[in-house]
Amino acid sequence: MFSTPSAPLKFFHLKHLDICLAADSGIFSPNSDYFSLVFFLDACPILEIFRPKVIQTRMKHVSVLQDSSHLRQIPGLRHGNIKKVEIIGFCSAKSMVELTCHILENATSLECLTLDTISGGIDAYRLNRHKFGKCFSEGRHMVVEAHKAVLAIERHVMVKVPSTVKLNVIKPCSRCHVV
Repeated sequence: MFSTPSAPLKFFHLKHLDICLAADSGIFSPNSDYFSLVFFLDACPILEIFRPKVIQTRMKHVSVLQDSSHLRQIPGLRHGNIKKVEIIGFCSAKSMVELTCHILENATSLECLTLDTISGGIDAYRLNRHKFGKCFSEGRHMVVEAHKAVLAIERHVMVKVPSTVKLNVIKPCSRCHVV
């Protein structure tokens, strides 16, 4: 079950955190909020690698493309050790964009941010799959969502990426994930 840590809960020795959010199973519902993952970052003071993975067949959260008014922020939270963030299954959910912008603005040691819009994986792996056929199949809803996610990144995230951070955006495959 999904539960954000409360203020007194701290993971003082955790350097690497992978979180899997299975949206379709009901464990992480549209009533839950990606932005609430900020509290995990706060609970892990020496965290260096943060890797949330979202598994869903249909994005059910409000898209930032529908409502870009007032993106939330939490002032005063700094995450000084985070060097690498990989969001697998990045979508256009407003709370996902808020989480990403929070990380960019408050992870002072961030070196690399990877946003994978199609949870099928890394470009090199995808290209290797083409030798044998096609990429992993994604439902039409998620292919459309992946294209929306790229647009959300271009509109809301790229403008916040510091010059010291390498941004990797893994887009839908132009051969297999055409809308």
